[in-house]
Amino acid sequence: MLLFFCYDLLFFLYLIFCFPWLWRRIRPEKQFLGDWRERFGFISQETTKRITPHCLWFQTVSVGELLSISPLVKILREHYPGQALLLTVTTKSGRTLAAKQFPAIPCLFFPLDFSPIVSAFLRLVKPRLVVLVETEIWPNLIRLCYHKKIPVVIVNGRLSPRSFRWYRRFRFFLRQVLPRLTEVAMRTQQEAERLIFLGARKEKIRVVGSIKFDQAYALSTRIDPEKVRKSYGISANQKIVVFGSLHPGEEPEIVRVTKKLGELLPEVLSIIAPRFLDRTGIFTHLKTAGLDYTSRSHLPQGSEKRVWVVDTYGELNNFYSLCQVAFVGGSLVPWGGQNPIEPASFRKPVIFGQYSWHFFEEWERIKSAGGGIEVHSFEELLKTLVFLLQQPDLSQKMGERAFQAVLTGCGATQRNLEMLAKYL
Repeated sequence: MLLFFCYDLLFFLYLIFCFPWLWRRIRPEKQFLGDWRERFGFISQETTKRITPHCLWFQTVSVGELLSISPLVKILREHYPGQALLLTVTTKSGRTLAAKQFPAIPCLFFPLDFSPIVSAFLRLVKPRLVVLVETEIWPNLIRLCYHKKIPVVIVNGRLSPRSFRWYRRFRFFLRQVLPRLTEVAMRTQQEAERLIFLGARKEKIRVVGSIKFDQAYALSTRIDPEKVRKSYGISANQKIVVFGSLHPGEEPEIVRVTKKLGELLPEVLSIIAPRFLDRTGIFTHLKTAGLDYTSRSHLPQGSEKRVWVVDTYGELNNFYSLCQVAFVGGSLVPWGGQNPIEPASFRKPVIFGQYSWHFFEEWERIKSAGGGIEVHSFEELLKTLVFLLQQPDLSQKMGERAFQAVLTGCGATQRNLEMLAKYL
């Protein structure tokens, strides 16, 4: 208990002395939905009415984690139509997408992991089961649920080498937290062993694969490329490159790649999708480079321009379905990469950077199948793009191999459902 008291004390000091920084991250903005007060346990009466006691509570961080559980939520609602659900998210972008993706499910900002706040939230929600998605380790939430006999499970659990190095510094504390988890479904055996080393009980862990394969495949069956093409006014023979989920550190270099690509292959349409719309500097970089562009929110205005910026949420996969080749960002800066399975599910060759630890299993599967190319610099990225665009037959074959890699990775959603079913 002393360690948890120290954790709360540190959290309290953080709230006091770091509040100006925290406020910049959580303050309300017009383009994002949600009430910032939810993070402190204050929930409006209107929202409270939508929350059903004994609900199944899913906690996700942001857009990627939220989309990854779409197949799981869908199959849960089919098998257990009477079971109430609740979503919480950490980021503003995730909160906005949740309202669009799951309009029938109440969604809130995740409460700060401070004992009084978490206690108040649990009294209000009274969940039957708490489901943490991927690497969500919240000590007070896990401890308080344990004392209230509320099961806490992790689905699609992942623990990258970078996260593992960070967590192992606090192994002395995690050995008091992780044994209180009820059950854990990890993506790979290697990641399961890392969690066991940190303190989780071996008998509570199962390896089920990544549900992101199921999510990507389901998306590919729902999106009709021809309908998407017509909706955007894009001709059938238009060559397209998508730079997806770019992180701020990649943006200036990608703008230079885009400019050079336009000089070498002026017929190509480059579509740039920043990962964080609230932190992107892409418009400034494009103006500095003198590139003429339009944004998704302004279409069809400027649709004849050769550079488009996706400044909306939930449409990146539409563009993946149309492109000839896709670069997936967060991978040419030390972030760990974003999801490479989504373009692969549309039979597109994938280019990925060397920093891939967040999606190591997924990327290795695609690369081993011959469906993607790993690059180590922006110069290499440009050369690879030009090569693939000039070799359409090879690009098509690589795309098919990438798709086969997705198919062989499917099935984790059903295995996660089998774990959750015991508590429903």
